Amino acid sequence: MAIKIDYSSYPDRERRSAFTSSLIPESPYPSAGVPVPECRKIAKSLKSPDIEIRYIEDILIKGIVIFSKKESFSDKIPQIEAFLPFLVSWMVTDIAGPSLYCRKEDREEAYSYFLSLIDRDEEMTKRLGIVTLMSEFLTQDKLAEELGKIASIHTDHYLLQMAVAWFTATAYTKFPEETIPYFMRLDENIKKKAKQKCRDSRRINSEYKERLKSI
Repeated sequence: MAIKIDYSSYPDRERRSAFTSSLIPESPYPSAGVPVPECRKIAKSLKSPDIEIRYIEDILIKGIVIFSKKESFSDKIPQIEAFLPFLVSWMVTDIAGPSLYCRKEDREEAYSYFLSLIDRDEEMTKRLGIVTLMSEFLTQDKLAEELGKIASIHTDHYLLQMAVAWFTATAYTKFPEETIPYFMRLDENIKKKAKQKCRDSRRINSEYKERLKSI
């Protein structure tokens, strides 16, 4: 039987629900008005991701349980695949992906899997791949392969555009020289978003911000 999570004891739920719902208008599920840190605590207490889905928090908790389980990545893949239809909001991809537990010996398998998600048709599946690569696998040795694939994405889907821009800006923060050529491959509207993220970043110095003007 699926686990039905009781949120009734959490305070100030009505206000929090309204605020969360305003952040994720794309979600078909309402918010229970429970903060993400509390969702993480609940997820930590569960052994199974078999959760009754009524609220967006149920989906967040389900995703955290799946991604953070201490098991081999090959065992995790079927669960992630079954979870993909629940990627109804940026909040789900951006919380589930960075929750990933991955053993050292499984990292190449996991990297290949999340890279392959970028080739799927569903925009939010692509976003999950991008966000997870960014949080777990953004390294200099993999940068060219990642950016080569991500910078080639052409889409009108706003949440996917923002994921591409976010990845590119984060890559520029860590590896500016290697990332600069990939700005030229971005669609113009995505490039503008990526450059704005770079300009807003406190981790990029004024010299590299200035260089963006010529791109």
